[in-house]
Order: sequence, then C-alpha cells, then structure tokens
Amino acid sequence: MKGIKGEILYVGKANILKKRVQSYLRPSDPKTTVLVKKIKTVDFIVVNSGSEALLLESNLIKKYKPWFNIVLVDDVNYPYIKITDEKYPRLLKVYRRRGKNGEYFGPFPHGKAIQLSIRALRKVFPVRTCNIKITDGKKIEPCLLYHMGLCSAPCAHKITAKEYNKIVGSLKLFLRGEGDKIVETFRKEMEKAKNDLDFEKATIFRDELKGILSILEKQRVVSEKNVSFDLFALKIEKELGCITEVSVRNGRIIYSYPFILNVPVQKEKGEIMQEFFLMHPFHLNSSKIYVESVLPDKELIKEFVKETKGFKIQIATPRGKLQKNILSVAQENASTHLKNYIEKHKGSRNKKALNGLRDIFHLKELPMRIEGYDISNISGKDAVGSMVVFTEGKPDKNEYRKFRIKYVEGPNDYAMLKEVLFRRFKNDSASFKRDPDIILIDGGKGQLSAAMKIKKLMELKVFVASIAKKEELIFVEGRREPIKLSRDSEELMLLQRVRDESHRFAKAYFQKVHKKSMLKEA
Repeated sequence: MKGIKGEILYVGKANILKKRVQSYLRPSDPKTTVLVKKIKTVDFIVVNSGSEALLLESNLIKKYKPWFNIVLVDDVNYPYIKITDEKYPRLLKVYRRRGKNGEYFGPFPHGKAIQLSIRALRKVFPVRTCNIKITDGKKIEPCLLYHMGLCSAPCAHKITAKEYNKIVGSLKLFLRGEGDKIVETFRKEMEKAKNDLDFEKATIFRDELKGILSILEKQRVVSEKNVSFDLFALKIEKELGCITEVSVRNGRIIYSYPFILNVPVQKEKGEIMQEFFLMHPFHLNSSKIYVESVLPDKELIKEFVKETKGFKIQIATPRGKLQKNILSVAQENASTHLKNYIEKHKGSRNKKALNGLRDIFHLKELPMRIEGYDISNISGKDAVGSMVVFTEGKPDKNEYRKFRIKYVEGPNDYAMLKEVLFRRFKNDSASFKRDPDIILIDGGKGQLSAAMKIKKLMELKVFVASIAKKEELIFVEGRREPIKLSRDSEELMLLQRVRDESHRFAKAYFQKVHKKSMLKEA
C-alpha cells in the first residue's frame, strides 16, 4: 500500500486480494482509518505458495520498514554467542549470523545480557575470546585471563587440543539447555579421576561442577519432568506492545526476554505475534512453541520455519497446568517491561511533543511551562477556578493553584475565567518559578476571547490557546480557523493531559466547596 508520493505505507499478504482490500474500506478503528486515508495506490505481487508469500513479506518489510507494519522498537541486529570452528574455537559476541562458519546461540535481547552470560560461562568453561593465531611450534606467555581462570591458555599450550575441545563441547551442550547432561558427565569424569588417583584433575572437575550447579540453581525449576518449549505472550498499550519469550529447557526456565514493538495499526494479538515470527524466525528455537493467541496462518508459519531454519515445529496455545503457569509468568513480565519502557521514555515523548507545539504555534522557544485553566460551578453557585502547571511536559503539582470566585455573580464562565487570570497575574506572579510559555483554556472560541482580553489588559507575553472537548479542536490567538491535530499525535495528547488535569483539579475543588456550602444550608 503506497502513499501519494509513492512511499510504502504497509506490506501484507492475502489468499484472496479482493477480500483483503475490501476489509480496509470500512476500517473499524482510528489507526486503520489513518492508514486508509493515506493510501493512494495498491501494488501486488503473485507468488506460488503461502510460505513464499511469507518470505517475500518478511523481506519487503525488512527492506522498506513501512510505518504501519509491526516493527521492533530500536530494531537493530540482536547479539549472538558464536563458537568458531577453528582447531581451538573461540567464544565471541557477534551481531550478525554470517554463513555456516561456526555455531550460533541466541539471539539475546541486548549486548549487556550477552556480556553477563559470557562472563558467567567462562568461569566454568575457560574458552578463549582472543584472536591470537595458535600454532603448534609457537608458545607464548599466557595472559592475565589465564591466571584469573577465565581462559585455559591453548596459546601457551597449557591444554591439549583434545581436552580444550572437550570443554568447548560441554559449553555447546550447556548453551543448548542441556545442563543436566553436563552435570552427569562432570560427575563421571570426577569419579574416574579419583579412581585413577589423579586428584588434581578430580579437583578441577569438582570446581567446574560447582560452577555449573551454581548457574543451574539460578534457573527457576518449573517441572520435575524433562520438558522443553518456548512460550510467547503479548501485552499492548496504545501504539506499543511487548512480546515476552520464556524458554523452558529440561523443566527449568533458562531465560525470559522482552521485545518492545511499535503497533501502529489495530490488529488481533495472533496477527501481531505472527508478524513478529515472520520478521524474526530465529526466536523460534524449540520444536514446541506455545503462543498466547491463535495464529491466523499457523501452518504457513510452520512451513516457513522449516524452510528457513531446517526443522519442524509444533505451535499451540497453552492448555496444560504447566503451560498456563508459564503463560502467567510471561504475561506478568510483558506487562512490567512495557510499563517500565513507557515510563523510561516519557521524557523523550514529552520533548517530541514540546518541539511539535513550538512548530505548530510558531513559538521562538520550547514551551517548557504550560498552564491549564478551567472553571467549575452549578449555575454560578460555589464557583471555583483551577490552574495546573506542566513543566517540561510533566505535572508540576507544587505550582498548582485553586481560586474561589469572589467578584462574579450568576452563571458567567467567561467573566469567571477573566477573574482567575487577572488574579493569577496581578498578585501571584512572584510566587511562581517562572511565567508560562502557553496558557491553555478548557473551552472554545468564547473562552479564548475572554483570555485574550486579560492578556491585552495586562500586556502579558504569553501564547494563548483553548481546546474544545467534542472534536478536540484547538483555537489559537491570531487565527480564525481552529487547528485539528491527529488523534494519535504526541502534541494533542500532551494538550489533552493538561486540559484533563485542569478539569479534574477544578472539579475536585468545586465538590469540596459545594459540600461545605450544602452542610451550612442544612
């Protein structure tokens, strides 16, 4: 689906193209409505099979990164652990799978996670990470890592190639989730060394066994049975989603990774999950996959994975007690990670909104302080006004003020608003951190006009706007026609937060005043 300039907005697939296009003619949600309004042309490519369609869809999305497709936030190449296939293999952190040279494990969600994993593993499996060329005839002095027990120093011939590759083999088993097998092997090797009276070797195996058991103890045991599977859960909030993958190997949770996605178009959970697998099939590392919601084209995904990864998978929704318990863990993790991500990135979203408001309102500086005003009363009785302050896009509650209307009688909201603004700027300015960059009134043209009269009377250097609730139109000084922003825009959402907070604050104060008034009358 292409826009007016030929830009690619969305890539999808369909068995029956006519039906798929018709489904967009009556969009059932605001986000799809926005997409449809932008579409100028629809191009199509005919392929021979469903799996070929999935592969093409995946490649086109990766190539063009259309805004309306599901895309991982900060979508970069995920890091892997790679074990090279040299005579003395190396343990590396890499960001791309290149060819068939060596064996890859992962991917991991970020570099820090992989760094911590490598650090823990090398204490047990002292495999080299350097790029020194090792030759049989050349012996060099071992580095500090050898003395720290993090490398077995094959470069200094402190270990034979056979013994070294035995360690590498154990490391590979562990990375595949076969920790129990290694424990059994190490126990047998330790007993053999004891029987052979090779106590030094037995001590080495004992220490390595302790290290392995220490790592395994940190992995949560969820079943006494030898079960292995991957489970995926999804949490969505507005335009963001979090898919959490929980991997169980031999009855233990070996890891749980979150993936944050942009979800710009309203879709069912199964569709989002399917698109995630399509874009990132390397996350399907087990023959048994459990998903929170049914995938629309489960058989096609299975066929796609078989062609791209070379093994068969089963896909099902969780039904047994164990799977449902793991689903609960995954859902809780997805919810927590998404909440933390949103909280962490609030600042950048607010900055984006402030930059947008500066451009929309043609301001010279960023509107670092926005003051919101509202009036609350019943037919003029117990009338109050509120002033809320947002500093750098966030509520600044120490700066809030409430006003009991003193000089206006009867139902006249415009006059009440004038009184509140006049009192705010006549007597109170010195008690605030700074003057506002924007005054935002809850209301339409009438409220804007009332505020402008106070601005002129008091010669205020501030931008004045009002926001009307029904259609969310923004009226601004010096412009006849209102501004209508996209419902999904950060700028409108910030103005709405200011407006809603001023309304809440005014209403809460009115209820308090009105209650006291009623008690006096009683």
